[in-house]
Amino acid sequence: MASGNFSHRIARTEEDDELESLTVLINMVAEEMQETLFPKGYINTHHLQQNLISLSFIVDEDFIIRSTIPETYFLLNYKTTLLEGQEFAKLLTDTSAQNFYKLLPTILANEKVSTLSLSYLTSDQKEVVSLFSSISRISNENRFIIHSILVDSAENENHQEDFDSAIRLPKTRRDDAKLMQLLYDYILSNLENPLPSLKELSKIFGTNEHKLKESFKYFFNTSIYQFYNDERLKRVHLLIEQTNIPLKSVAYMNGFNTYPNFSKAFKKKYGYSPNDLKRGNDSL
Repeated sequence: MASGNFSHRIARTEEDDELESLTVLINMVAEEMQETLFPKGYINTHHLQQNLISLSFIVDEDFIIRSTIPETYFLLNYKTTLLEGQEFAKLLTDTSAQNFYKLLPTILANEKVSTLSLSYLTSDQKEVVSLFSSISRISNENRFIIHSILVDSAENENHQEDFDSAIRLPKTRRDDAKLMQLLYDYILSNLENPLPSLKELSKIFGTNEHKLKESFKYFFNTSIYQFYNDERLKRVHLLIEQTNIPLKSVAYMNGFNTYPNFSKAFKKKYGYSPNDLKRGNDSL
């Protein structure tokens, strides 16, 4: 919260003591600050999911870019191959770079996924804000994968109107938007794990299965499982293409319980099997 992440909440102990009271108070303050400073920060439009773009980078232990996906060059307006060899932080705005460096010791020391908000700069110094970004270590390697979710720049003119309309929704629907934002962040933070059942998710987020399912469909125009599956398959595709990690390991690293299930899902999405994809080279 001190670094500006007002979506963070301190885990409650459920004990009847002063510490629990203080935790509740701090969480309430964070919620009020989030709503005051970022009243339009909720993902809330029927068509937004159709216009999401993923940026993914493979970086080394010094966070020098070793590889990225083609969409990155288009979105950030760079000529092909000009990003490889650059320091990742130099693609960020000053504020995002500062936040990134503050989090860097935690990223290097932690095997878990780190999440943060990043704002990128295009080659002509225009700002591109991510809805969500994650940084995770590639298993058994001194490399990391950075994954950011952004909105298609072609939709930016309508994006503000979408967010404005969210604020004018009835209070019940605004509350649903907040809940769906939490679920959205949860899914993107746990792509490496199997998705809990709808019943388990409803318990985690304190609602019923029907409301969770229908609200996610309303705000993101896709199902919970389809969104989860699409995002992890995008990540898988990059890992296969840019590394030499065994295919079975890539599958298990991204929440697939069995390789046949992974291979079937991959082929359904991309039209070819994981074995058909050209693997990473030794220069990465």
